[in-house]
Amino acid sequence: MKITFIADTHHYSKTLGTSGKAYKLRSESDQKCLGETDEIIDSAFEQIAKSDTDAVFILGDVSNDGEMVSHIEFREKLYKLKESKPVYIITATHDWCCDENPRRFSGDTVSNDVEVISSSDLPDFYRDFGPAQAIDSFITKIGTICYTIQLGERVRVLCLNDDKNEKNHAGFTEDCWQWIEKQMENAQKDGCLMIGIEHHLLVPHISPLFSAKTCVADREYVASRFADAGLKYMFVGHSHLQATDSFTSEKGNTITEVNVGSLCGYPAPIVNVKVNDDDTLTYDVDHLKTLFLDGKETDALEFLAEHSTAIVNKLLACRTREDFEDRLSAFNLDGKKLGALWIIAKPILYKLDTMLAYDVYRILKLLGLAKDVSKEEAQQFRYKPLREFINEVFLSIFDGAMIPHERDSAYYKLVMAAFRAPSKILKNNNDMKMLAEAADYVMTGGEINNQHATI
Repeated sequence: MKITFIADTHHYSKTLGTSGKAYKLRSESDQKCLGETDEIIDSAFEQIAKSDTDAVFILGDVSNDGEMVSHIEFREKLYKLKESKPVYIITATHDWCCDENPRRFSGDTVSNDVEVISSSDLPDFYRDFGPAQAIDSFITKIGTICYTIQLGERVRVLCLNDDKNEKNHAGFTEDCWQWIEKQMENAQKDGCLMIGIEHHLLVPHISPLFSAKTCVADREYVASRFADAGLKYMFVGHSHLQATDSFTSEKGNTITEVNVGSLCGYPAPIVNVKVNDDDTLTYDVDHLKTLFLDGKETDALEFLAEHSTAIVNKLLACRTREDFEDRLSAFNLDGKKLGALWIIAKPILYKLDTMLAYDVYRILKLLGLAKDVSKEEAQQFRYKPLREFINEVFLSIFDGAMIPHERDSAYYKLVMAAFRAPSKILKNNNDMKMLAEAADYVMTGGEINNQHATI
């Protein structure tokens, strides 16, 4: 059995606007694409259709912000892919615009008069892509659906919507838990391997610092309950990271989570999984290879990397307070209020934008914070702009260290000297220690290979 997982397609209809200052600011403030999602999804679906996979699962946030027009266009793409492969999807909060902020763009204007779909309408809208094929299902308190799919004779997939628990946080209500555990019992009784999918994370990949925004509420309780029910594997999306980690409950049961990065952002991962005879899974992370933009074939990784790093580069390139405020507002921050910091931010941004990596080494050395880096090692990057280092580290966050760095390499030592500096200055600050640990994860890829592994 071969299964393909993709996540966070965030389809955005071009009818909502793809030009003007407002759109440009929004597009350049996000790792994922907006106006190019049409071409990205078409290219990815064509690549998947030509593969030898037996089924395709999409892990939520299929639309940009729940816009009806985006859903209609995306569903047409699903029907086309379904001509070649069985396709199953789960939905997530972006699919019913949980923040009540759908947007369209025209010139300098952002408007919210966009028709969206309700959470309770999603199961019927996507009925042909999972709900109609389910051997069992459960309707959540907000009207979304959880369901179980039988793949072949001995593989089942538990497709879960985790948008709301009793406290309106990501997770599951108790009656949903009862249904989930019954599905696990049935799978074990029938001799089937169960693979789980949901949108939000059980494990805070990279660092617990980011768990509040990426994980289900009470994540250790939720992960433990899954593991103790016998679920060994969970595939998730949401964070746009490519990462794999495990969690072991107090009872000694382990669940391994594969976080699948966003298809519409760098590096556009397509995770191909083989179910082995011993019920282990072997995954290989493929990537979108090419896409057609303006009628021209484009290298997908190169384009998506340039788009993603625009978040960093455009901010560092700010030279006026107005530009600074506009960039921060595009991040959904209070740009006008934070503009008061421009007098401090201006020289910092300029230095970060124009410094060389060797200049950083000299500063750290002067402060006694680069003892692990020799002058000879630092000089390997004497003429490398600091901005390039920042971009490379930023991309490694999302690609799961597609190019891992050994801990004894000069590159690793120099980057880690910078990230360890705050923890050496603020020795009792645990967050700064976790930041350094996060940098190590980003540089090395963590304990489990994020590109290819048997789990």
